[in-house]
Amino acid sequence: MITNGYAGNILRINLSTGEIGKELTDIYAESFMGGRGIAAKIYWDEVSPNIDALDPENRLIFVTGPICGVPGFAGSRWQICGKSPIGNQFSFCNLGGSWGAQLKFAGFDGIVIQGKADKLSSLIIDNDRIELKATDHLKGKGAIKTREILKDEFGKSFRVLAVGPAGENMVTFATLLADDDSSGSGGLGAVMGSKNLKAIIVKGDGRVDIADPDRVKELRKRVRELKSDIDIEMETAPPEKLKKNICYGCINGCIRADYIGDDGDTGKFFCQSALFYIIRAERYYGEKNDIPYKVNKICDDYGVDTRAIETMLMWLNRCYKSKILTEEDTGLLLSKIGSLEFIDNLVEMISFRYGFGDLLANGTFKAAETVGQESDKLITDYMVKSGENDVYGPRQYITTGIFYAMEPRMPIQHLHEISIQVMTWAYREMGMDSIYLTSDVLRSIAQRFWGSEIAADFSTYEGKALAAARIQDRQYAKESLILCDLSWPIIHSHATEGHLGDPTLESKIYKAVTGRDVDETGLYKIAERIFNLQRAILISEGRKGREDDTIDEYNYTVPLKSDFGNPQCIVPGRNGEVFSRKGMVVDRDEFEKMKDEYYEIRGWDVATGLQKKSKLDELGLSDVATRLELQGLLA
Repeated sequence: MITNGYAGNILRINLSTGEIGKELTDIYAESFMGGRGIAAKIYWDEVSPNIDALDPENRLIFVTGPICGVPGFAGSRWQICGKSPIGNQFSFCNLGGSWGAQLKFAGFDGIVIQGKADKLSSLIIDNDRIELKATDHLKGKGAIKTREILKDEFGKSFRVLAVGPAGENMVTFATLLADDDSSGSGGLGAVMGSKNLKAIIVKGDGRVDIADPDRVKELRKRVRELKSDIDIEMETAPPEKLKKNICYGCINGCIRADYIGDDGDTGKFFCQSALFYIIRAERYYGEKNDIPYKVNKICDDYGVDTRAIETMLMWLNRCYKSKILTEEDTGLLLSKIGSLEFIDNLVEMISFRYGFGDLLANGTFKAAETVGQESDKLITDYMVKSGENDVYGPRQYITTGIFYAMEPRMPIQHLHEISIQVMTWAYREMGMDSIYLTSDVLRSIAQRFWGSEIAADFSTYEGKALAAARIQDRQYAKESLILCDLSWPIIHSHATEGHLGDPTLESKIYKAVTGRDVDETGLYKIAERIFNLQRAILISEGRKGREDDTIDEYNYTVPLKSDFGNPQCIVPGRNGEVFSRKGMVVDRDEFEKMKDEYYEIRGWDVATGLQKKSKLDELGLSDVATRLELQGLLA
C-alpha cells in the first residue's frame, strides 16, 4: 500500500442505498497520479457515455493530489469531476482553500459519490467516522448560510462544501462553495443538487507522510527563492479594502484576497468574479462602492457561476435595448442593470426557477433559442460555446485556439501559461521598465517551455502546435499533482541568470514527496496518458474528433477590438518586436494546418483527429483502445 504523498484510501458513497465503503488509492495512483488523472480513470471505468448528467448513476468525484497537505508548494488544490449538464459531457472544476487538505488529513485522497438520496442530505466526515445525515432544514438555504449553520451544529473546525438553491434546483451553471469562499463551476453544482446532496463537511487530524523530508525542505526553500517578485495587481478595490487570503500550504500568497465591507463583512474578492460588475455598478451609482463585492457574494451564496452571469447580462442588456425583452414580460429589473436590486432579483429568479428565471437557468444559448426574434444574433464575441466569457482567445495568442478546441470548458490554466507571460511583457513595453520580462527572456521561455523560440512570435502560426502540446502535458501534470495555477509553473524568476524558470521542479517535488523516481519527461508522459484518457472519454460521449475540434466562429469573422489588460493587443512579433493583433482574426486555413501538425505531434490520425491504437498502447491505455475500437471510435 502506498503511503508517501497519499492518504491511501478513496471513500465510496452510494446515496441511493446508503452504502459507505473504501478502496485503495493504489489502484489508480501509479498510472494516473491524482487529481484530474484519478478522476478521469474512475469516470471512464464507471460512467456510461449514454447517461444524462443528472442521472443518479453519474459519478461526482472529489479528489486531491499527492502534494495536497504538504506545506510550502501551493499544492493543496482539489478537483471535482463528473458529467456536466453543460454539454452533457465530462467536465471539471478546481478549488483552493483548505477543504481538500482536511479531506486528506481525514484519511482520504478522494470521494466518489453515486446515486440519489431520498431526502436532502449531507455527508459528515470526521476522520474515520462517516455519516450520511438528512438535512431538510437546509433546503433553499444559500451556500454561505449553509456553511454557517453546519459549523454551528458540528463545530468551527469542520470545513464545509455546499450548494445553494441553484444547485438544489439543478441550474445548468450552478456552482459549489467551500470554506474560504472557494468556488467550483463547470455546472457540477447542479450534479450535486441532482443527488439531493446539500453539503459535505470534513475534519481530519492526520498528516501526509513524505518520502524524503530533507529534500522536501530543500525544494521548499528553492521554490520560495524562485517565486517571481513581479506583482501585477488587479485593481478590484482600494488596497485598504482588501486583505490577503492565503490557501492552506501556499508558497507566499498571490492575488487572492478578501474584501472588507463597510459593515465589517468579508469575503473572497478577486479575479473575474470581482471585476465583472464593477463598471456597471459605477455607471449606475455614479461612484465606487461595495456593490460589486455584494454582487459577488450574492452569486456565491445562491450558487451561480459569475462567468455565466456576466455573459448573460450582456445578452439581457442587448435584448432590453433592442426591445426584444421587457420588464413586464420577464419580471426582471432590466432598467436597473448595474444595481444591487437587479442582480438580487435576477439570481433569485434563476436559482429558484421562478418565471423567466426558469428559462435562463438553462443558460443563455438555450434562452436565446426559446426567445427567438433573432436574439441569438446578439450573442457575439463576448461568449464562448460553454457559456463562459471570452478571454485570452486565439485572435490574440494563436496557440490558445488548440486549448479551446480540445477542452469541454474554458481551459483557464492552459490559457494562463501563455497569457500571463505575454501580458507581463506587454506591461514592460507600455512603460513598466522595472519588469525584467523582455523579448529575449520570453524567447528563452518559449525555447525551454514551449518547444521553440518561434512559439513566442505571435505574428506567425509556426511553432504553435508544438507549444500547445507541451503546455497541455505540463498543465495536465499540474492538474493531477494538484498545484495552484497562480503559482505554477515557475516560468520566469528574478533569482536566476537570464530570468528563466525551472520546469523540472514539479517532478522533483513529486519524487521527494512520494518516493517515485520520475523526472520531468516521465511526469509529462503520465500527463500525456491522462490527457489521452480524457480525449477518449469525450470521444466516447459524442465528440467527433477533428469535426468538433473547433473554436467559435466569431474568431474567424469578428476583428479583435481589445484584450483583457492589454487594450492595444500588443504581443511579441518577429525577433521580439512589438506587434499588435488589434483588428485581426484567426486565419481559418492556417488554423487547420496548425491542427494537422498538432495531430501529428499527438500521434493521432490527421484526417479525423481520432486516436490510434498504437498511441494508446504506448501510453498503457490498451483497455481504452479496445473499448474505442469496439465502438468504432479509433482511427
